[in-house]
Amino acid sequence: MFEAVQKSSLSDQVFEQLRGKILGKELGSGDELPSERELSETLGVNRGAVREAIKRLQQARLVRVRHGG
Repeated sequence: MFEAVQKSSLSDQVFEQLRGKILGKELGSGDELPSERELSETLGVNRGAVREAIKRLQQARLVRVRHGG
């Protein structure tokens, strides 16, 4: 009769968007992601949400993080 409501945090939405671009080949292997600052400004979210999303992408082995790059 009813279905559970899907809750989605900002970091979940950022993760899904970036993951979709990676898996959809819009971002290729070896391509650099924009900086956290650029992503947060472009997506209209705080840097913490971007940082959490990138951490999840790293755990899923979809990106490699290089500090200071």
